[in-house]
Amino acid sequence: MKKILIGLFICVISSVKTFATWSIIMIDANTKEIGIAGASCTYNCYGIGKIVPNMGAIIVQAMSNNEARNKGIEMIVAESTPEEIIEALKDPAFDPEKQQYAVVTIKYLDHPGVYTGDSTNQFNGALTKSGVSVQGNTLASANELTEIMKAVAKGQTASLNIAEILLNALEAGSASGGDKRCGEQKASSAFLIAARPGDKTPYLDLNIFGQGKGGQNAVEMLRKKYEKWKRKHYK
Repeated sequence: MKKILIGLFICVISSVKTFATWSIIMIDANTKEIGIAGASCTYNCYGIGKIVPNMGAIIVQAMSNNEARNKGIEMIVAESTPEEIIEALKDPAFDPEKQQYAVVTIKYLDHPGVYTGDSTNQFNGALTKSGVSVQGNTLASANELTEIMKAVAKGQTASLNIAEILLNALEAGSASGGDKRCGEQKASSAFLIAARPGDKTPYLDLNIFGQGKGGQNAVEMLRKKYEKWKRKHYK
């Protein structure tokens, strides 16, 4: 019964198979707020992540296997460790070598779990610290993940809210080259989602998608959308 009730609070972002390039999971250790953000040179990367408020979040990108994502959510609800979740998602049924996984949970805040399949495109990889994971594939530069993590650390030092930190991190990825398929555009889709412990649905849920090749940078568009959202909600 407890598992069913907790499941009602799961913020399911989408079941559509998507491909992502750089993304971030972050948990605020003090407020227990959870946020995820990502950007890509694809039509829509909104479906890569799921949040369980007051518990944790998972991102499954690259080939973005939806069954793997659902399995990860089940294990977050069951309070499995990120390491246990990652190991379970290496099951051949999920085609793990074509996936990129990240799991961060409140209970095991100091031990995020990540995995990058050998068949994902370079530049690729992941970085972690307590309560944070940044991961990417098909990146334009080898230092992109480092710059993203630096932006997270800088935002934390400045005591910015989780949404600002995540958006700054996305912008750092864009400034470092973004998705190599997009060239100067950097990204054609991007999203930003955050949930507080008691939320049934995310209090912040923004998405930019469908920008044609050579069009506007989706991360820049997401910034404008966020600033508009902020003016509306924080007058």
